[in-house]
Amino acid sequence: MKNKTRVLILDDDDDDIFLIQELINDIDASSYVVESTNLPAEAAKILSGAKTDIVLCDYRMGGVTGIDFIKEQRERGDDTPIILLTGLNDRSTDEAALNAGASDFISKINLRSDTLDRSIRYALANTQRQRVFQSVLENVNAGVVMVDENLVPSVWNPEFELIVEYATGKRSDESTRAFLKMMLAEKQKLTVGNRVYEKKVSYTADKAMVLLLHDVTQHIEALREREAAKNKAAHLAMNCSLTGLPNRNSFVERIEAEIENAERHGYEFFMLILDLNKFKEVNDVYGHHTGDVLLKEVTSRFKKACRKGDFLARLGGDEFVAIQRCGPGAKDRIPELAHRLIECVGRVMHIDGIELQVGLSIGVAQYPQHGRNAEELLSNADTAMYRAKRQTSGQIQAFNEEMDRKIREARMLGQELRVAVDSGDIDVHFQTQADVETGKITGHEALARWTHPKLGIISPSTFIPIAEERGLITKLGQVVLENACKIASHWPKPLTVAVNVSPVQIRDSNIIEVVHRALVDSGLQPERLELEVTESVLIDDKVRALHVLRGLKNLGVSIALDDFGTGFSSLSTLIAFPFDKIKIDRSFIEDCNRNEQAALVTRTIINMGLQMGCKIIAEGVQTEEHITFLRQEGCQSMQGYLIGKPCSNEDLLIRMLRDISGKRAALARRLTA
Repeated sequence: MKNKTRVLILDDDDDDIFLIQELINDIDASSYVVESTNLPAEAAKILSGAKTDIVLCDYRMGGVTGIDFIKEQRERGDDTPIILLTGLNDRSTDEAALNAGASDFISKINLRSDTLDRSIRYALANTQRQRVFQSVLENVNAGVVMVDENLVPSVWNPEFELIVEYATGKRSDESTRAFLKMMLAEKQKLTVGNRVYEKKVSYTADKAMVLLLHDVTQHIEALREREAAKNKAAHLAMNCSLTGLPNRNSFVERIEAEIENAERHGYEFFMLILDLNKFKEVNDVYGHHTGDVLLKEVTSRFKKACRKGDFLARLGGDEFVAIQRCGPGAKDRIPELAHRLIECVGRVMHIDGIELQVGLSIGVAQYPQHGRNAEELLSNADTAMYRAKRQTSGQIQAFNEEMDRKIREARMLGQELRVAVDSGDIDVHFQTQADVETGKITGHEALARWTHPKLGIISPSTFIPIAEERGLITKLGQVVLENACKIASHWPKPLTVAVNVSPVQIRDSNIIEVVHRALVDSGLQPERLELEVTESVLIDDKVRALHVLRGLKNLGVSIALDDFGTGFSSLSTLIAFPFDKIKIDRSFIEDCNRNEQAALVTRTIINMGLQMGCKIIAEGVQTEEHITFLRQEGCQSMQGYLIGKPCSNEDLLIRMLRDISGKRAALARRLTA
């Protein structure tokens, strides 16, 4: 018999309780057991006793709000999903509810049974995923810990605590730190009592260290976790109260005066744009306070590196600017100040007990060769700075005419790309996806392609960044989505089409309407459309992004998490939203047969995804060995050059016809045999 879902309604208005019960009856009265109360204290007592699957909680209940009730239950350790029902419909209350631990936030205004049904099902599924993840971390038979540069743990599991206690005889911060130092001193294997552990060390994108102790005496597989925190970068400010340096306005006045004096007295000067490397990681890992202290220390070092007559200002964030006059008869294109600044920042800094080391990228423009006004000098120095950041051989780059030529070319290409997008001259190619076990084609991923009328085929790695810089990515994504849906609607069922959706599109207020219109206009069934997003969509505004993703999923389409394993917070992203599919990044697949660490990561992602009810697809499949590995590990789907290179719709149709013709010929041979 099907288990019934036990629902508790907490509302101080009996009429509202009656209406909610009626909505539940409209969904399926036989599937629910409903209990209700007007008092939060009585609701808490019910939750502490008999099993309750979900709570529907009113927002206003006299002197107590629903948010207060949710906070109290979470503090008690109760993870029962709670949906907040309210007559309000504002974002601030919504955010407060989600931050308090609510599973969803629904307005009572025009509340329908289908809306309530969907919210209940999603809340139950989300809670189950969270419980599975916690169970995996707590029950994996390997010690897992993530530490910062000072060996301070941020994430660990019970197995690791047991290993520390076994090795040191106690559990404490001091014993843990001592054990970690001993552990890092060992090269490959670590002996603890009568057990031998194989040590694996890896680093997250923000340089946090993940240590995994694998008990090789029993050949236990380990769960490898990559998790890091990401916070917003500091907002650019018009005045710098933090460092005491001149602000942007002061700099504009100074550069204009410097140009006037240089013209009057006939001298030249350098403009230097300075940008800190890894500053974002410092903010993400240690917080904005540490980032602010770091900026003060950097400013102090910059001031010491400057000489009389040099000018230094902070433009905002981690970007600074300096001016140095050229000496008499100076020929060098790189000012001596640049070398002093690089050297002073390169030394280790001790911030709030943390040892940090950041680098510096410098772009240099010279007056009057590289510009006769502030705007030109700033633009050219900034261009040179970004070139310096992309180089691995040096951290200082002077502007030159070649850069100027490339800037003009990029600007022209951007204008032509806008025309191509507006006129629909962007082609859609497709890369095949197939079942790992049978090799049967299951769908195709849509890819944007641009053929320039004069330059020919332009690589996506060239025109996609231009589209992002020029604000064209939303329109480009819409064009690809609409064309992909129209084309896929003519494919044999149940072939699916996967379309990438950028973070900019997710931030767009009408993305749900765009997807809905593409489905309606093309006639493509929603279940045949899969939208691929990267975890970066949840970084800037997680609450809004989750609302948008839920709205897209309500259309009936599937949501896939793309490039899994390469971002800042993959595990927390996977828990935050019930993704239908996980795409393993091609970098892991390419190395899985020759790199045990890549194989371990791939295997862990597959196992974790399967336990959380997600389908798994591997990108970058190029050899039969890749398929054999994926089949053994239980991965369901794959794509890559071995399965099929990206091709036009015309070539794809030819492939389909050949496939159908081949099947018919095989059938005819069997019938006549």
